Amino acid sequence: MKREDISCTVSLLLLFSVAVTGLTGYIQSQLELRKFVPHRYFAYTTLALAAVHVYLNAPKLWRYVRRKFKR
Repeated sequence: MKREDISCTVSLLLLFSVAVTGLTGYIQSQLELRKFVPHRYFAYTTLALAAVHVYLNAPKLWRYVRRKFKR
């Protein structure tokens, strides 16, 4: 797989993970569940995918930051 393919896959998985984390958080809140395991694990997965996403897109982010602060 190319780096661009991996980046796109990670971005899509991140969007899915955020949606499921939000949904399970809502379910947890409505049912007043204190230790709802799926929500916790999807939250950890979301954090890990966010870190990988930032790592894969770091060159783009640095170019953007350098361009903005050069002015």
